[in-house]
Amino acid sequence: MTPKKLEDPSHHFMQMMMSLYFTEKVDTYSGVEAANTLPPMEAFVLGTMCLDKIYNSQALSNRLFRPRTFDSRECDIFAEAGILGLVQRGYLKPASKAAEQALNSRNDKVWGLGDVPFVVTAKGAKRIGYLVANLRGEDVKEVVKNLQQESKEAAKGWSPC
Repeated sequence: MTPKKLEDPSHHFMQMMMSLYFTEKVDTYSGVEAANTLPPMEAFVLGTMCLDKIYNSQALSNRLFRPRTFDSRECDIFAEAGILGLVQRGYLKPASKAAEQALNSRNDKVWGLGDVPFVVTAKGAKRIGYLVANLRGEDVKEVVKNLQQESKEAAKGWSPC
């Protein structure tokens, strides 16, 4: 009987960090510039959305709650802050005019965006594409193209409440 080989737990972490922060020219300020274009919270949210193919704010909050690491309010805060940061940076956009209206009419006194679908923009797909491709083991160009299409397909079934 051969002993079970243990996987290095830092392998996926290093692969993820390298994919996020060193996809362009590398110099002493590369990590700072990359973190400014995609801060850690937004990177986590966009990465989770794309890896799990979850392009809806409520579904993302529910996904964050699944491991029961945080309570539902904390998940709503994280999802809202991350998604709004991604929208502001141009990496996500509401999937339709109705989704944009639902986003704009949310209650600002309660954390969470409610049930709003989002589409990954070309800029967002390009920025997160290396991470998703490396973790899925797929071609980067295909992943970048597919992320936008996946998010559009996921939004088709949404209807405002």
